[in-house]
Amino acid sequence: MLILIAGITGMCGQPCARAALAKGHQVRGIGRNPDKLDADVGSKLESFVTTPDMTDRAALDKAVKGVDAIICALSYLPEVVVDVQLALLRVAERAGVKIFHGASWNYDWTKLQLGDHENYDAYLAFHRTAQLTSSIKPIYGFTGSIIEYIFYWTDRAKPLDKDTHTVPYIGTGDEKYIYITVDDLAAYTVAAIEAPGAAQGGNYYVESFRCTIREFAQMYGQARGGLEMQLRCDASTEMAEEMLAEARRTTDPRNWQKYIGLAYVTLMNNKKIDFDAVDSKRWAGQVKQTSLREWFEQHPDV
Repeated sequence: MLILIAGITGMCGQPCARAALAKGHQVRGIGRNPDKLDADVGSKLESFVTTPDMTDRAALDKAVKGVDAIICALSYLPEVVVDVQLALLRVAERAGVKIFHGASWNYDWTKLQLGDHENYDAYLAFHRTAQLTSSIKPIYGFTGSIIEYIFYWTDRAKPLDKDTHTVPYIGTGDEKYIYITVDDLAAYTVAAIEAPGAAQGGNYYVESFRCTIREFAQMYGQARGGLEMQLRCDASTEMAEEMLAEARRTTDPRNWQKYIGLAYVTLMNNKKIDFDAVDSKRWAGQVKQTSLREWFEQHPDV
């Protein structure tokens, strides 16, 4: 297949390109700056369409010409998830593209209503708009939290402090959280667009591992040679729910990123967006799941 990856220079885009190339597919990219690509990806692309505006129709038309599948490895920002993705969906329709992997790689936002989670509202809006208006049936991947995002890509508080050997948490510390590594995510994404019936769209559910905060801290300590980590409870789930309600009451919705962490943790702690990773079992012969211990050992800088 010739696969177009929108947002190829980002956190998930480059791993998806590597996974697709490793399976023998051709890969085309579209983005603002090809210089952000690692050499092992950039040198192997079929082509790269450069555009300063990811909604530019001429650039998108050029990017989708002749492709068999599209992977949206786009930013989580609502204006990107909705505006850019819809623009890409429309040109894909005109070009006759059948396989369209939508922006997703989250907890299961299909269980929510608008207003339950500001960041997921955009995914729900695109999902419903595609259902109502498009001949394309997108694929969506549900993966839990991307562990590289938590440690490397977000400005929100990190899940552990390696200097003070402290692991903060909200809740009891015994809630199970679902995680995915970017390499596993990429391998599952390629498996999804390769699967029979991919053009019929639908959802898939995968993970690398799941663990409690206590297990997270213990595994980190073991991977660092027996380091003793201390747990620190910052709030109960009930307190976090009250803090979230107050933040929503007093904060301009455009500043949703200031409090979105509270929305994540309260929904996760209450198991409102959990899922069974049935497709990790389905694709066990194609994708080897990375364990938490392996990931810590692979990332000694964490």
